[in-house]
Amino acid sequence: MYYVADVNKDICAETNCHLCTTYCPEANCINYSEEDKSAYVSVDRCKSCEICVYICRDVAKHDAIQMKWIDNLEDRFVIKRVGVVQR
Repeated sequence: MYYVADVNKDICAETNCHLCTTYCPEANCINYSEEDKSAYVSVDRCKSCEICVYICRDVAKHDAIQMKWIDNLEDRFVIKRVGVVQR
């Protein structure tokens, strides 16, 4: 298994800065949900570079993103041969 970025929706929704979506080098990896008012990570696109963690923690001073083992993510998902399916 591997690490992926995980966004704390509560902290992110309070700050609403969007810096992680701007600085992520992988296209369509970190996106913004208007419904949750928070960023979210597409786990199938995350390359574990940790740039978003640095930007959120050290530049924006929000600490809303952490790296987690993919098995320990709070949002449930199913990995199938055709990709990731949200539940």
